[in-house]
Amino acid sequence: MMDDLHAPPVPGIGLTAKYPEIGTGPVDTTIYHDPAIFAQEMEAIFKRSWYMIGRVEQIPKAGDFFTCELPSFRQAVLVCRDREGRVNAFHNVCTHRGNVAEHRAEGHCNGLFTCRFHGWSFDLQGRLARMRDEEGFFGADRAGMGLKKIPVDIWEGFIFVSPVDEPHQTLVEYLGEQGRDTAGYPWGACTQSYQFETEIACNWKLAVDSPSEVYHIPVLHPNSAAPTMMAAGNPHGRLLDVTLKGPHRTNSHYSVLAEPKPVQKLAYFHAQAAQNVVQAELDYELPKGINPTRSPWWTVDLITFFPALSFTLSAHMYTAHQVWPLSPNRCLYQQRVFVRPAQNAGQRFGQENTMVEFRDVVMEDLSTLERIQRALDTGQIRKFHYHDHELALRHQHYVVTDILAAYEREQG
Repeated sequence: MMDDLHAPPVPGIGLTAKYPEIGTGPVDTTIYHDPAIFAQEMEAIFKRSWYMIGRVEQIPKAGDFFTCELPSFRQAVLVCRDREGRVNAFHNVCTHRGNVAEHRAEGHCNGLFTCRFHGWSFDLQGRLARMRDEEGFFGADRAGMGLKKIPVDIWEGFIFVSPVDEPHQTLVEYLGEQGRDTAGYPWGACTQSYQFETEIACNWKLAVDSPSEVYHIPVLHPNSAAPTMMAAGNPHGRLLDVTLKGPHRTNSHYSVLAEPKPVQKLAYFHAQAAQNVVQAELDYELPKGINPTRSPWWTVDLITFFPALSFTLSAHMYTAHQVWPLSPNRCLYQQRVFVRPAQNAGQRFGQENTMVEFRDVVMEDLSTLERIQRALDTGQIRKFHYHDHELALRHQHYVVTDILAAYEREQG
């Protein structure tokens, strides 16, 4: 079996033909730079979506909390677990004068979050618990002066929030078939994580597009990703399959048992820390939405929840990619790598090697995206021409333009 994996068949052409409604012609690039379209996207797409902001393992006990931001909406968020075990989310804004209610990034509190401006305190359910010199306030109604709640829900241990008071749809509805088909993967086993973020001078869709195709890997990543993902048998960077599920999609990646570099060999095969290496054996059953073709040459799925959350998922680790739109030609990119806790020095080394490889790949990607954006902003490139195995990019363009057209009809 292992020897057979060295010489698999070359993936063929024909992915786009499975979805004739998507089309095959060039696509208009206006949606990647036009300010009016960006404004519509914020209303029609981003305000109607849910956002993953963390995992339940970050707040295992009552009083545990973390804070974060929703950069696209300039909202500060406070997430905590209350004494009944519920996960609550609030706008991290003191209702007295607007300072943050909790300034720390994470930690444990004794049941009260106290503003460091005037000392107002709020309990784990967001209720106003203490007001200094309450007598001096005019008819203060504590019941209506607690922290403002944010809609929150949980899927597979991930904490999601909505940026609006009345979500356009429930989290279950938002995740749809993609959520149902990928539930059951051992998400919670990867409790060790590493995170970085960077601001990119490009449209959010370019940042989402970047990991959504591997046609570029042999050229842009010859020394980082290509040696393992694009070894003999896949010189052009083709995928096993692309599955479209409403606005969401999955790319199944193909690889072979290539001969890695010496350092990679130590990291991959002794530490079992790689995402881009064929995994012949699993100690669990994959959900039907992961490696849906059940190919023996599967290494990675890119599971995308439209508009801007993706998981690069392999047998024993996964990476979350979150893109936050900031303007027509600027976005914030966050990457968080989840791995199983290292049991020895070899595994720890493998994790560190993986972080370095991810860093190199991302740096190569992002500098390229900024050059593309400059060309789009000047109107030099008016059409994109997609390869058959860039179906995910064509699908994103189709979904965005379809939603915006429906939004215009809705607005009259």
